[in-house]
Amino acid sequence: MRNLKEQPVRTLFLGTDWESVETLKALDIDKRFEIVGVITAVDKEMGRKQVLTPSKVKEYAVKNNIEVYHTQKQKERYEKVLDIFKPELIVCKAFGEILPGFFIQYPKYKAINIHFSILPKYRGAVPIQKAILEGEKETGISIMLMSDGMDEGDILKIFKEPILLDDTNLSLRKRLVKKSAEVLGDILEDWVNGKITPVVQDSSKATYCWQKDISKENAQILWDSMEPKYIERLVRAMLPWPVAWCMLDGKRVKLFDVEIVDRDIFKKPGEISYDNSEILFGTKDDGVFVKVNELQIEGKNKMSYTQFLNGMKS
Repeated sequence: MRNLKEQPVRTLFLGTDWESVETLKALDIDKRFEIVGVITAVDKEMGRKQVLTPSKVKEYAVKNNIEVYHTQKQKERYEKVLDIFKPELIVCKAFGEILPGFFIQYPKYKAINIHFSILPKYRGAVPIQKAILEGEKETGISIMLMSDGMDEGDILKIFKEPILLDDTNLSLRKRLVKKSAEVLGDILEDWVNGKITPVVQDSSKATYCWQKDISKENAQILWDSMEPKYIERLVRAMLPWPVAWCMLDGKRVKLFDVEIVDRDIFKKPGEISYDNSEILFGTKDDGVFVKVNELQIEGKNKMSYTQFLNGMKS
């Protein structure tokens, strides 16, 4: 048995965005792991002024004196990383590059990935959004060994998490990020000490989700064909990006908060009503409406339904 507090595991971390930072931070302050380096995306031009901006992971690493390296999908760079850092363990969260086989097999304790679904369901890029879209009652965190296939590696541990009726992609993601940061260290210690037997995934039950599933085009509300409950889930799944939208009087309208209501009136699918100080969109189901609580009209700021209605009266 290895006492990790006396002999910390040389760990190389791969990640990019804010949720990766939370995982990195948890490992960095955990005395059982020595973060020998970080691999992250190169600085990118951001905003209207195209200011060169480092990833959130790089910002954290620089502030905490952790060496940063950029592989840029190049085999030679991955080879050099192993020579430089000689990791015993690789931990990956939302990195964004496909890793070479020799790289993930190098460490003594292999390469570990944190994936936000109950694998083998929803392998791929957007599992949280997909789970909300499909009306799932729960999702989870899969801590897994990395393999050549996409999210096909053996499972070390799964933690389940209920999907609340008002969960958005962002609210659910925040809970999963927090939970994964809390549990990861203990799982990795058990793995290092041989207390976990990896479980092979049943690929016959696998489903997949792709980045293109969550695109501006797929965020459009199709009033004539989409079920009302699906529209409500679409709004929650598309936050904070790309945001569900529809057309109204020739302008694009983004919907941030909606609910499904029954009203004793008739409107065609997509037709709007302002009855009783409400903003209602007709759906394909007679008497069933999408009530809008928060929206943004093209060219204007985000506003509540009351601000919208007051603007119409003025």
